[in-house]
Amino acid sequence: MITAETRYLLPTLVLLCNLVVAYARSWDLAVVIGNEIDFFARNSTLMGHANIGEAVSLTGVAYDDTTRMMYLSDVRNNVSIFSNNLTEKNFTSTPLLKKENGMHVIGIVFDTSLHTLFWVDALKETIAKMHVSQHGEPGDPVILHNLTGNNPRGVALDVCNSRIYWTNSNTTNPSIECSNLDGSDRRIVIQENLYEPLAVAIDHAEQKLYWIDDVEGIHFKIERSNLDGSERELLVHNKHQQPVYLAVDKESMYWSDWVHSAIWTMPKKAKVGDYPIQFKSYYNSKRDADPAGIVTRDNVGQIDCATILSTIEKRTNLSAAVLRSAVETFNNLTTSTEESDLTTESSKYCLNNGHLNKTDNTCRCKEGFVGPFCEISLCHNYCLRGKCIINHHGFPECECADTFSGVRCERDICNGYCLFDGECSVQNGRPVCSCKYSKGTRCEEPNDIVEICAFYCASARTELPNVTSCRCTDSNQTAERITLTKSFQDGTLLSIFVGLTILFLIMVGVLSYYVNKLRRRPRIKRHYVVSKGITPLTSRPQIPDNQCEITIENCCNMNICETPCFEPKLRSGVPRSNSMKKEEKNSLLDNMEGNSC
Repeated sequence: MITAETRYLLPTLVLLCNLVVAYARSWDLAVVIGNEIDFFARNSTLMGHANIGEAVSLTGVAYDDTTRMMYLSDVRNNVSIFSNNLTEKNFTSTPLLKKENGMHVIGIVFDTSLHTLFWVDALKETIAKMHVSQHGEPGDPVILHNLTGNNPRGVALDVCNSRIYWTNSNTTNPSIECSNLDGSDRRIVIQENLYEPLAVAIDHAEQKLYWIDDVEGIHFKIERSNLDGSERELLVHNKHQQPVYLAVDKESMYWSDWVHSAIWTMPKKAKVGDYPIQFKSYYNSKRDADPAGIVTRDNVGQIDCATILSTIEKRTNLSAAVLRSAVETFNNLTTSTEESDLTTESSKYCLNNGHLNKTDNTCRCKEGFVGPFCEISLCHNYCLRGKCIINHHGFPECECADTFSGVRCERDICNGYCLFDGECSVQNGRPVCSCKYSKGTRCEEPNDIVEICAFYCASARTELPNVTSCRCTDSNQTAERITLTKSFQDGTLLSIFVGLTILFLIMVGVLSYYVNKLRRRPRIKRHYVVSKGITPLTSRPQIPDNQCEITIENCCNMNICETPCFEPKLRSGVPRSNSMKKEEKNSLLDNMEGNSC
């Protein structure tokens, strides 16, 4: 018994719509996502929406159609379960239990007759219950089962038989169990051929048990059986989904998927090859959450258990009568030998050629079959892709077909191995690629990009499920690039490019020659005989000792000549006075005194 001081916190929320009359039967399916709830009709039309201000991350959902109360669990709030009355317009959330000691409630169910709430705590690994008073404080929580090491996940309630079912998702010992609502008569219902069962649901109308099995994160299965685990059937076998919560109604089954952030559905009477239908997608919505718990109105509403059980009993009696008739017919056809009598007697009770032990009236099953009547095959749904056999230890083994491998043929070694639409096959236990538009060990080197893009991007393929469309560059631009590449490879453009390069170098050489030639200017030289005296010489007589001859280049530019020099017509000189010219000449002569002159 858990005291009120240490009680868990289960937030129970009851959601309200704007019109009470409309909510009387305006929705068939409710889905929680984040801190919101969406109400849908069976045809996936959104009928209502509610935002729970007190909630943070809703997980489980349960509904009492008698009192119009909805209960919600929250894994990130300080309250784990809320309740609200849908008949009130301005509803407020009523907390039922506080969250303490790392509580993590992921699934809840509600029993209308006992007015009791049941939930699964994934962290504490327990199943607990609590009486919820319609008027007054809720009772103290009570631990129904301590499942340490079993990793409980999904939970469902069999209203007509007053039993509770749950899944143990520990991959080392997975199972589906059940017990009475007081915890007594605990049994294992399904144990063989399970990997990681995540969710469970009870179909009250058909008295069937449904569950989801996540197979190594790649494939998943949805199966069903009778409530005792017999007559097991595989309904859905698909991949690339992460189903978490499951619900059923009169016609269909629904599950929430965290890979596509969507709700999927499929008829309960689906045929082989039928594909799940996307009921609602939240992938592109602005909600930063994935859909979680689902509740269907038909499966939790007014359930006529008396009529349901009577129908099931009639159906069972009819099947038994047909079986007795078949056995009697078989008895009339068999011989009177002792072996034939033994086989006939065994056939009355034991299936799959099991042998009846008359001493204790039990069945001795053949290898590969178990159960009270040898009705369960160990090979049932064991091999995902391949043939199942029973080894000498009495355990199932798989002989994988095609490109599959693994203990249960669960791994496709060709999945994603060959690129660019190469065909994969297995040779000597290893994948080998046969390339169409490329080359290489894995067809990783494309030959023709235009052809590949045309093949993959000709259509968006949005009508096909689980197909990702590609995005290629414009085909015309790609074609131009490929043409240029081929031209370079053929040598045509390469020759043109080399010729242009040589022509350019010749032009650069010619221009360099003419530029250097034009930079060479003629140098003007004049010879003058001067003396150290004042009087300049205007002729060239015999040079005495006190005189010297100097050569002045461009004397006009130096402005030291007293006599006029030749000036180009296009050159404009700077006018200078005679005194300035004499000073410049004298300065030049003074600087020459130490020289050889």
